[in-house]
Amino acid sequence: MKSFTAGLFFTLTLSLPASNVHSAELTISCGDSSGYAYYFEGGLVEKSKSGFVEDGITGGQISLTLNDKNEGDILTLDATGVLKSASSQGGTILTIPAGDNSMNWIALYEDGTLEVYSYNGNSNTVASYRNTVGNATIAKNSIFISTCD
Repeated sequence: MKSFTAGLFFTLTLSLPASNVHSAELTISCGDSSGYAYYFEGGLVEKSKSGFVEDGITGGQISLTLNDKNEGDILTLDATGVLKSASSQGGTILTIPAGDNSMNWIALYEDGTLEVYSYNGNSNTVASYRNTVGNATIAKNSIFISTCD
């Protein structure tokens, strides 16, 4: 069983057995995302393409990190195939422990974009919510689920 205790942070590279975990950092790696999105009309989204759709990112990756200074980051490989770091894109990252083996990462951006990544250690999954209403190109809200390694 892979888990962590709030206040005690260590590397949790979920592709490795838990017995190999010994440092003072946390990394959770997850794959493809599937779920639903609501696309708002405007920007690149025509009226006929707006509304609720089944959505996801095949081949996508999410890495949620927490360093030994309790600083979090969110790394994503999205549909464009580009690896992006929330902090390097100007996001303010908050991390909030959620029980004995779960945690939330929240990214806030100046354009109003909001991302919430909730790791559940019991199911080894991440639920991700993304609100890009402030994005003039593609404004949407999405909720996806990703299984972690």
